[in-house]
Amino acid sequence: MQEKREIQKKPNLFVYDIIGGLVVLIGRLKWHFKFEGVKPKGPALVISNHTSNIDWIVEGGVSWPRPMTFMVTYHFFTFKFIGFLLRKLARAVPKYQFSTDLASIRKIKSVLHDSNGLVYIAPEGTVWGSGSLGHISYAICKMIRMMNVPVYASKIQGAGLGCAKWSSRLHKAHVSVNTQLLFTEEDIKKLSINEIHDKIVNYLDYNEFDYQKEKNIICKDKDIAQGLENMIYICPECGSEFTITTEGNTVSCTKCGAKAHMKPDFRFDWEAKKQYFDNYSQWYDWQLEQMKKFVSKDNFKMEEEVDYGIDIPGVNNYQIVGHGKITLTKDGWDYEGSFKDEQIKEHDDLRQVPLATLKMGKHFELPYRFEHCRVFYTNPGTHAMKWHLASRAITELLAETDN
Repeated sequence: MQEKREIQKKPNLFVYDIIGGLVVLIGRLKWHFKFEGVKPKGPALVISNHTSNIDWIVEGGVSWPRPMTFMVTYHFFTFKFIGFLLRKLARAVPKYQFSTDLASIRKIKSVLHDSNGLVYIAPEGTVWGSGSLGHISYAICKMIRMMNVPVYASKIQGAGLGCAKWSSRLHKAHVSVNTQLLFTEEDIKKLSINEIHDKIVNYLDYNEFDYQKEKNIICKDKDIAQGLENMIYICPECGSEFTITTEGNTVSCTKCGAKAHMKPDFRFDWEAKKQYFDNYSQWYDWQLEQMKKFVSKDNFKMEEEVDYGIDIPGVNNYQIVGHGKITLTKDGWDYEGSFKDEQIKEHDDLRQVPLATLKMGKHFELPYRFEHCRVFYTNPGTHAMKWHLASRAITELLAETDN
């Protein structure tokens, strides 16, 4: 049977020539964008690490003035105005995260093979916010094989400091992006999936605090720690969970009183029994290691009451349509509760749905199902990070077992 043909329109050139140029100029002035390496030539895939919410601005500058088609998580299409801009002007390709999406694949093929265009994909699938590279699925390697076009890779550094995913606001940053040709068509044909994966990880690997030290990046704002409780939830001194609060440049535990003051170089000065972590990246990594120990136990189980949200066409963002209990064990994800006017039970196998993405401080999301995106609102919203971290720990443990 012949594959269904689906033509993807090119991005609106006005957006890239005028608006795109203006956005890149603002980025250069506000965040000191510095572009190094080569400009991608189509047809090609362009991939990068995903450090912050301004990465789309950075990547737009990588190819400017040549337009690039962005693959964007469907979450952003649920907002009326943003969805309009993405569909009608940027002509981005919506992607349901961590699920097989044949319509998106066909659109990407159209851009590459019908228009000799550029397609941008962030293989981490979500902004991790931890200051270092997150989990990269082998699915991107299979896509690279399928598309059989050159692949460029951009390493972004600095955006995750001043524009951190967990932060309440944007701060001063010095952002550099280095773009190189990572794979030719000949490379893709001769390399194994594991070799492709290793090369991607090795090139995109980064650490924001090594970069900060190298460039001596300083931010003297008075609220650079504000919002860190959306990512950091375990106190290293007393072990309490969800007792972390932030005010200005100070992170505190409400139970034991331990404090960490974030200095202008984004590093911590502790008022505690000892200097626990130099920076939030180390704190996050420690939490991940604690979670890996937790999910490795035979009786591992997490459960919590949540509100169930879905996307509804024509309605901004997700709408709450139910309330119930979500459970995560070695058997998978289970939701039991209401959905609209019904009582339902949903089950997702861990190997099909290992990783939950999140909106820090608000909700976590499981992949598209039943014609809807599914989000689960925790109360308080800071709990969403623990669910995400548990899913990341499981994902990485499963990957170690499989490989």
